[in-house]
Amino acid sequence: MDPRRARALAVPGEAQVDARMFMRGGDRMRALKVIVDATGCDLRGARDITYALGYDIEVPTPR
Repeated sequence: MDPRRARALAVPGEAQVDARMFMRGGDRMRALKVIVDATGCDLRGARDITYALGYDIEVPTPR
């Protein structure tokens, strides 16, 4: 997993908030589901994003 790679992937703000909440609560699977549903990216990309959000690494939002 590479949370730094998540900086290249845009994620809607609402999905970021929800995924961050689930990661902090220890529910990684729900966080992954939120990201996959919001972005349509593959599991590897969703995992990178969720871990980035869990470590407070900034992830861009779509324009």
